[in-house]
Amino acid sequence: MLVERDDLLAELVTDLDDALAGSGRVVLLGGEAGVGKTALVRALARMAEPRGRVRIGGADNITTPGALGAFQDAVPEIAASVATGGDRIRLFRRLRDLIAATPGLLVLEDLHWADEATLDALRFLARRIERVPVLLVVTFRHDEITARHPLTALLGDLATAAEVRRLLVPPLTVEGVARLVAAAGDAVDPTALHLRTGGNAFFVTESLAVGGVALPTSVSDAILARVARLTPAAQDVAAAAAILGAGADAELLARIGARELDAVDECADAGVLIEVDGTLRFRHELAREAVEQSLSAVRRRQLHGRALRALADRTPEDHRTLAHHAAGCGDEAATVAHAVAAAERAAHGSAHREAAEHYRLALRHCSGATRRAALFVALSYECYLTDQLPEALTARQQALELHELIGDALRRGDDERWLSRLSWFSGHGDDAQRYGLGAVVTLEQLPPSVELAWAYSNYAQLRMLAEEPDEVERWGRKALELARTLGSADIESHALNNLGTAELQSGRVTQGRQDLNRSLDIARAADLPEHVARAYTNLGSSAVLQKRFADAHEALGAGIAFCEDRDLDSWASYMAACLSLALADQGRFDEALAAADPLLEHIGTSPVSLMPAAGAAARVLARRGDDATPRLDLALRLAREAGELQRLAPAVCAAAEHAWLTGDPGAIGELTESTWALALAHDEEWATGELAWWRMLGGASHAGARRMAEPFALMLVGDRRAIGMWTERDCPIWAAYAAMLDPDASIAHQAVRALDGIGAAAATEALLRTRRERGLVLPRRPRAQARGNPAQLTARELEVLGMLGEGLSTPEIAERLILSRRTVEHHIAAVLRKLGEPTRGRAVAAATRQGLLPGVKAG
Repeated sequence: MLVERDDLLAELVTDLDDALAGSGRVVLLGGEAGVGKTALVRALARMAEPRGRVRIGGADNITTPGALGAFQDAVPEIAASVATGGDRIRLFRRLRDLIAATPGLLVLEDLHWADEATLDALRFLARRIERVPVLLVVTFRHDEITARHPLTALLGDLATAAEVRRLLVPPLTVEGVARLVAAAGDAVDPTALHLRTGGNAFFVTESLAVGGVALPTSVSDAILARVARLTPAAQDVAAAAAILGAGADAELLARIGARELDAVDECADAGVLIEVDGTLRFRHELAREAVEQSLSAVRRRQLHGRALRALADRTPEDHRTLAHHAAGCGDEAATVAHAVAAAERAAHGSAHREAAEHYRLALRHCSGATRRAALFVALSYECYLTDQLPEALTARQQALELHELIGDALRRGDDERWLSRLSWFSGHGDDAQRYGLGAVVTLEQLPPSVELAWAYSNYAQLRMLAEEPDEVERWGRKALELARTLGSADIESHALNNLGTAELQSGRVTQGRQDLNRSLDIARAADLPEHVARAYTNLGSSAVLQKRFADAHEALGAGIAFCEDRDLDSWASYMAACLSLALADQGRFDEALAAADPLLEHIGTSPVSLMPAAGAAARVLARRGDDATPRLDLALRLAREAGELQRLAPAVCAAAEHAWLTGDPGAIGELTESTWALALAHDEEWATGELAWWRMLGGASHAGARRMAEPFALMLVGDRRAIGMWTERDCPIWAAYAAMLDPDASIAHQAVRALDGIGAAAATEALLRTRRERGLVLPRRPRAQARGNPAQLTARELEVLGMLGEGLSTPEIAERLILSRRTVEHHIAAVLRKLGEPTRGRAVAAATRQGLLPGVKAG
C-alpha cells in the first residue's frame, strides 16, 4: 500500500515523460532504510512497463560488491564486456549504448553499497544522459553516507548537472500511519505507533503484522516474532535465506537449509520471503539482518559451509561470494584463493575499493612471508588508486619488511620507489627523498630492470618538483635511456615529462615544449591516459606560471576535454584550477571564479587543486574589492604545508598583492621573505620577478636575483616596453601595473581605464593611492564613461545584461555566447551585484532606467 507518496510519484512520472520524449534524466532518491524508496520505485516501474523497457538492479551488503554489480543486475548484456575488462571508458560507452537502445526506466537500488566502478559508471552516464531516452532512478540511504563515503563525492560531482536532481522520501505523518492502521484493521493508536516507529513505513507494517496491541519493543523483535510462527523446517529455510542475502531459487534454499521444498513454500505463504524476478528473498534488508543476527555462531558456520559447497558447484566463477562463505565457515585456504581471484577481477573491472577489501580479507586468512608480501603490494596499489594513502603507505612498508626478511632485493627496491611516491603524495617530502634515493641504491646493485628505470624516473621527478634542473637532467636521461632499451613506453613518457617540465622551469621553452609534446605523443600512441593527462597538465601549468596564456589555454583546454571525456576527474580538476589562475590575470574574472568555485565548494577536491583555485579566487575578489581573506588563508595554509616553490610563490604573491590592494604594503616584506629566499636559491625567473615587484612596492629589498623574467625586470626599472609585453600576452592586469608608476599621467590614465573596464575597482584605487604617495601626477578618471556606465559593467557583463533584457534564460545565453552555464551564472551574479539588485527582472529594470540596455536611453 503506497501512502503519502502521490506527489513524489507524480514528479517521477514527469521525469519519465521527459526521458521518453528524448531528454534523459537522473533522479537521486534518498531516504532512510525502510522509509519506502523501493515501494515508490516499484510503483513507478509498474506505470513505466506499458511505455518502455524497465530495468532494475541494485547493490547489497552481503559480500564485497562486484565490479559494476548494480549495472550487471539491470543490464546483464554488459557482463561479457565487464569480464573482458580493458579500457573502462570504452566499457562505460558500451553500457550507455545498451541503455540508450530502448527507451524506458532504469532503477539502481541501494547505491550506498555500490562498488566503485558502478559509481564511476553512474557519474559517466549522468554527465551524458541528456540525449538518452531513459529515466535513471538511483536510491540510497542518505543518512548512512559520511563525508568520506564514495557516494558523497559522486553527489557533489553531479550537484550542478542540469539533468540530475535529488529527491528525498520523507517518513510518514501521523495521518499516513493512521491509513495503514485502518487498512490492517488493528485497534492501534496511530499517534503512539508513529512515535515509536518515527513514521518509517517498514517499521510500521512489521509492527502491525504481529498484532498491533502487544507492540514489540523493537522492530527486530517484530521481524523475529513473525519468523517464530513458522515450523522449525521453515525457520531453517529463513536462516539459509539470511545467510545467502541475495535472492535465491527454492531448490538452493532447500539445499542450504537441509529441508524439503515444502518448507520454502511455507516461508513464502507466511510472507517472510517474497518472490522478486523469479527468486525468493526477504521483503527488506532490515528483515534479513534481524534473522542473520539471531543465529548462533555455530549455526552460521554450518550454513556458510553448505552455501560454499552448493555455490562452488553452481557458480564456481563467483569468487567474491565464495570468499565470503569460505570466511564464514572458517576455510582459510579457500578464503585466500577466492579472495585473491575476486580482487583481481574487481581491479580488472576498475572496482579498486572492492579489490582492496578482497585483499584485506585474504591477508586476514593468509600465512607465509612471500604470499603475504605479494598481498601487501597488491593492497597498497589498490589503496593508492583510491586515495587511501595512509593504508597504502602502511601496506607497502609491511611488504618492504617481508621482502627484506626473505632477501628479495628487486622487490625491496621497488617497494622503496613506491614508498617514495606515496610519501610525496602524503606531503612527507623528506621521506620521499630518502626512499627515492634508497630505491636507486638498492636497484643499481642488480642487473638493469624496469624497476630501476622507474626508480630513476621517480627520482628525476622529485628533483623536478624541487626545481633542480641539473639533477633532473642527470636522472631523467638515465631513466630515458634504460626505458628505451627495455621498450617501456610508460617510463619513457614519464621521463620525458620530467625533463620537459624542468626545461620549461629553466626558461628553455622550446626544448621543454618539444620534450613534453613527445611525452604526450608516446602516451597517446600507447593508450596511457594518465600519462596523457600528466603531459597536458605540465604543458598547461608551466605556461600559466610563465604567463604564456595562449599556450596555457591551448594545453589546458585540450587536457580538460580529454580528461572529462574519460572521467579523469583529479587531472581535470587540477587543470581547471590552473586555468582559473590564467583567467584571473587576464581580467576574465567571472570565468576565473566559474572555474575555481566548483573546486572550492566540492568536499573531495585534493589540496594540489585547491591551492591554485583558492589563489585565483583570492586575487579576483581582492582586485574587485571583495573579501578575499578566506580564500587567501586557504591558499597560504596549503602552500606552506606543501613547501614547494611552485606552490608557495603563487600563494605568497597573492598575499602580497592583497596587502597592497588593502593599503598595507608595509606587510609585504615579511610576507614574502622566506619565499623570496627560496626563489633566489632556485634561480626561478618568474617567481623571482613577481616577488621582486611586490617587494619593491612594499619597500623591501629586491636585489640579488641572477635571473628575472623580462617583463618584470623591465617593470622594475620603469621601462615602458613592459606594458607592450604584457599586452601581447593578453594580460591587462599586469599591463596596468606596468604603467602604474609611469611619470606620464596619460599612460597611467590608460591603465585606470583598463582596470575599470574589467571591474578591478580595488586595483584602480590602489594604483591611484600609490601614485599619490609617490608624488606622481594623478590621471584623469574616466568620468564620461562612468556617467554612461555608472555601475562600471564590463563589456561581457553588458552583453549578458542585454540578453537578460531579451528574456533569455541561462542555458540560452550560454549557448549564444559559447560559454558554460556556470560562467554565465557568474556574469549574471556580477551584474546583479554591481547594479545592487536582487533579481534579474529588477536588474533589467534598473539598467533600463540608467540607459544601459541597447537602444534604451536614460530618461
